[in-house]
Amino acid sequence: MKNKLPQLFVFSQKIDRKKIQMIFAILALAMLVLGAGAPAIGGGVIG
Repeated sequence: MKNKLPQLFVFSQKIDRKKIQMIFAILALAMLVLGAGAPAIGGGVIG
């Protein structure tokens, strides 16, 4: 476990912040296209 922590730290520094933002943007667009989080028909309003 002692060796894993420095390796994880070095790996996290190699990941660019812009890559993480790009991944989140792609995920958000995919969820939008798939309709994830879209309200049900009627929006759940009574009546």
